[in-house]
Amino acid sequence: MKKPLFILMSILILSSCGPTNTNGYNEQAIDNLEAPMTEQAPRSENMKLSADSYSGRAMTTSNFAEQDQTSKIITTANLNIEVVSLEKFEASLSELLSKYKANVTNQSRNDSDRRLDAYFTIRVPQDQFNNLFDDLKPFAKKIEHQSLNQQDVTEQFIDVETRLKNRKALEERYLELLKKADNVNDMLNIERQLNQVRSEIESQEGRLKYLNDQVDMSTIQLNAYEVKPYVYEPENQDNFGQRILKSLANGWAGLINGVMWIIGLWPLILVIGLIILVVKKRKA
Repeated sequence: MKKPLFILMSILILSSCGPTNTNGYNEQAIDNLEAPMTEQAPRSENMKLSADSYSGRAMTTSNFAEQDQTSKIITTANLNIEVVSLEKFEASLSELLSKYKANVTNQSRNDSDRRLDAYFTIRVPQDQFNNLFDDLKPFAKKIEHQSLNQQDVTEQFIDVETRLKNRKALEERYLELLKKADNVNDMLNIERQLNQVRSEIESQEGRLKYLNDQVDMSTIQLNAYEVKPYVYEPENQDNFGQRILKSLANGWAGLINGVMWIIGLWPLILVIGLIILVVKKRKA
């Protein structure tokens, strides 16, 4: 009796353990099969997330780059001066520009009755700005106005430079993903993202170039003017004969105007005449 009972208990234990072990093995096998498929055929969303996460890592490390960078200052000045001779001043200005490697980017003139103005927009290397600005003043007969403005763009410069580095790092990541893409849909999605990143790179490079140009070359807005000497110009007067002719002409013109004015009153004259006739008839 003990042997059949032992066999029966063994069968029950084996039957209860069998299904559980089978199910566990199947789930693990499915996971192992799906994992390689996911790695071999990534979706475009996964590729974009991978690229963005790479950009995030690049930005984290870039934020600590170039913390000791020298300040970036944009310098602009305005100078309004009176000179003795504008022609001589322009000749001297040309020599100064050549001396300090500066140039005029815009120039205009204004000639009025009392003064002659000349306007110059001068770009000069930043390290020569003070020298040129100081050397312009001795030519002034009178300094009417002068001002200096300095704008610190160091933070803007670092921000643009960091963005540019991050965009270039992201571009490299997209290029790597493009090499691994194995279907047309993924390739098109990556190329679209790549074109957008390259457009952002061009924009940041243009902004960086503009900031560098403004920092490297300072600007002076110069207005130099010459006061013209006062010259008395008497009015031309007519001789005696011309004055008589003008008087006769004015008298004749006045007479004509008077007659025309009287003729214009004919309705009033007609009414007055009728009233006078009625009054005379009643008296008669």
